[in-house]
Amino acid sequence: MKKAFGLLVMLLILVVVACTPATNVDEPAKGQVEANTGSKTPEKVVIALESDAVTMLANTDVNYVNDVQLRNIYDPLVSRDIEGKIIPNLATEWSNPDSNTWEFKLKDQVLFHNGKPFNAEAVKYNIDFILDETNQSFYRSRWLNVKEAQVVDDRTIRIITTKPFANFLDRLADDLLIMEPSHVKELGLEKAASNPIGTGPYKFSEWKRDQYLELVANDQYWAGKPAIPIVRFRYIPEFSARLSALMSGEVNLIKNLPVDSVEKVKAQGNVKVAVRESARLNYVALNTFYDGPLKDKKVRQAIRHAINVDELLASVLNGYGTKMKGPLPKVNSGYTETPDYAYDQEKAKQLLKEAGIEPAQLKLQLDTPNGRYPMDSQVAQAIQAQLARIGINVDVQVNEWGNHLSKIRKKEMKDMYINGWGPSLEPQTTVEGLFTKNAPYSGFYDSSVEEQILATIPVFEKEERKKGFDAIQNRLVEEAAFQPLWQQADIYAMDKKLKFEPRVDERLQVHDMSW
Repeated sequence: MKKAFGLLVMLLILVVVACTPATNVDEPAKGQVEANTGSKTPEKVVIALESDAVTMLANTDVNYVNDVQLRNIYDPLVSRDIEGKIIPNLATEWSNPDSNTWEFKLKDQVLFHNGKPFNAEAVKYNIDFILDETNQSFYRSRWLNVKEAQVVDDRTIRIITTKPFANFLDRLADDLLIMEPSHVKELGLEKAASNPIGTGPYKFSEWKRDQYLELVANDQYWAGKPAIPIVRFRYIPEFSARLSALMSGEVNLIKNLPVDSVEKVKAQGNVKVAVRESARLNYVALNTFYDGPLKDKKVRQAIRHAINVDELLASVLNGYGTKMKGPLPKVNSGYTETPDYAYDQEKAKQLLKEAGIEPAQLKLQLDTPNGRYPMDSQVAQAIQAQLARIGINVDVQVNEWGNHLSKIRKKEMKDMYINGWGPSLEPQTTVEGLFTKNAPYSGFYDSSVEEQILATIPVFEKEERKKGFDAIQNRLVEEAAFQPLWQQADIYAMDKKLKFEPRVDERLQVHDMSW
């Protein structure tokens, strides 16, 4: 009888164990991330992004979401510190034997994730990759001044340019990441695009399209073993869903917290908020590519006088942002103080009269994304109300971000549109990228302004170059080339236990994070 009772007890125990669901600590959707479940240091940080990466291939696509992920896998030759200043990375030092030549000394004893050595041949391969038209690199147009990369020895690379390339260090810091050449050659571009190998602090583990990218720490990283063993980038398109995942502990870090959610998030015991003035500028394009009234400079100037940026900052953004007067934010190395367009309704009306237009005759379209930039659609509606004060009728068109960007690139926008640009840390990339003929992003083009820009770009002498870009900034303000709004304030929300200091260039370098 005792034996039978013992067998019955054993069977009941087995049934209970078999029916108890297994715990999977690696799957955040099935419970709180370990970061929020006790005192043990968690192995993983989960970062929510609004969309998937386009590719894991470096030096191909400029998309922000791509860049923040790939910079945890690949290293650049030179990088930026938290304030945006150029600092050594895989290159330890550099020099200019002449204005058309750059030489870089490279770090020794650095290995790629597959064990292959990093050397000058790897640098040459990646520069050649950008320059090769068949690779369709977005960055190629920025690198057309590069004639060739020469291997001097294993630890020295020489780059020859066709003309002085004064912002080449910025191009290296912002564009070039080093892929392992033999890996890309053996796999081919298509397979290498989903199986990356670099020298960076994290190694590729798994990529589930439209779900997540998971990386594991590179224990042999030349700059020291990362403090966090695993990083997962989760793709959650809807902001409300990202915020909900943060509050529940499913993710540990999100970016672009709307200003109207800041106090709600601060009230949560397990979450903290960090704010950083970024190098991204937000603006309203006054579109001259479209055959409408904004081709007239007086109409553009009238719009600038009729938009009250101080009011927008106070009433819509709750003060999160730094007002801009000209085309460059204050953190840009080429920034100069320019005149402001004072908010002046009567001046705006007078300028329209000089242009032969009655305000009530103006019917303009203002396109905006919804959620791409802080309070973007709400800003558009507020601008609509401001312009209505002087009788201008504005129709606000809200677009999905992908469609919005596509319309800009194809020059299909109408009168005005909200957009952003950045990080803007040096003058050439922003001025050339926004105000030359093949650059659609600002909506403005004037051949004489382009001539002024193209004459300044090759100037290598520092003071003369600064004078050139100062004059360009003042000219763009006088032309009312666009309506600058503000230097964007990046608002991050994160697990209270996560040590993370936001950067001016918006990058999410997990190697610098810890618990």
